[in-house]
Amino acid sequence: MTHSNQDLSIKPSNDSLSEQAPIPYTVVRSRRKTMAIHVQHMEVEVRVPLFVTKKQIERFVYEHKQWMLSMLEHKAEQEGQKPRLVDGGSIFYKGKKIPVSVQKATAESVALRDGQLCIHVRNVEEAVITRAVQRWLQQQAKQFLPERTKALAQYLGHSDKFKEVVFRKTKTKWGHCTVDGRIQYNWLIMMAPDAVIDYMICHEVCHLRHMNHSKQFWALVLSVCPDYRLYQNWLKKHEHRLWF
Repeated sequence: MTHSNQDLSIKPSNDSLSEQAPIPYTVVRSRRKTMAIHVQHMEVEVRVPLFVTKKQIERFVYEHKQWMLSMLEHKAEQEGQKPRLVDGGSIFYKGKKIPVSVQKATAESVALRDGQLCIHVRNVEEAVITRAVQRWLQQQAKQFLPERTKALAQYLGHSDKFKEVVFRKTKTKWGHCTVDGRIQYNWLIMMAPDAVIDYMICHEVCHLRHMNHSKQFWALVLSVCPDYRLYQNWLKKHEHRLWF
């Protein structure tokens, strides 16, 4: 499947449309059959078939403008619930909301201490603090996820298919399994509860046997993680709290 991206704003082609304020959006063309609108991280993506014209796209966006505005408003509310990496702010870790303490120091360090995330940095600007916390979360992920992934692969009898664990911060996926046995995790998942993390590990390791989302795949997931639907729902409800 191939596609191309183009940044567009609504440029109405008649008076009735021109009264509407423009909403920035991105058009993604592919070999799909229908048009759809996807809103994530305060960005609007309009997914369309290859043959659709610009005017048809504008009309489609116009017809769904109220829904888009409602979704953007909802996303803006979620933005306000994201981690605040400043002194006196808060962050989720292992599913718990914990306070953030920031102090200026000669050496950088991040640690859980007395029920709070203690951050020592040379420069207390938020961007510096954010990078320090990101490095810390990556360290936690590397200490926690590969060992549990390998253990589950062994339990399911797929050690021969499992190659390695890699990490990447992505906007749309918490995990991914490739055909050559490489399992990728978004290290932000360390902010979720242990049970949710274990479900994500289960999901990706089960792909070593079934590289799809067939009934057989979900049956295998269910055999390992009977309450997986609860953890899916937790992620859907709270994933915006894990993104920064």
